[in-house]
Amino acid sequence: MKLPEITYPLKIDTIGKLLALGGEMSVHCRTTGCDHGSRLNLVALGRRIGFDHSSKAQDLAPYFYCPKCRAAGRDDKRIGFILRPLTSDHCEWPRERELWRQEIKRSRAK
Repeated sequence: MKLPEITYPLKIDTIGKLLALGGEMSVHCRTTGCDHGSRLNLVALGRRIGFDHSSKAQDLAPYFYCPKCRAAGRDDKRIGFILRPLTSDHCEWPRERELWRQEIKRSRAK
């Protein structure tokens, strides 16, 4: 897997650029009362549809549906996407997370 080169002015318009910049994406059902949602595995998505594929909601929507709404016989294509910077502890790359934890331990020991 080769991530794209980051160019400026910065434009996060592909799955590869989103990954390269450390972002994450989640998909959510917008049907009233459903509230089903899930975080996306961008590496698996990129391998499936291409890392140069657009990360815009209208370009990704054909690949997703709400399984709860589909099972209930409702419109399963009322979905939305949220892009955010990678912040969750469980989302970080293991090496960087471990280096960060070691730095915290060293600063507390002083």
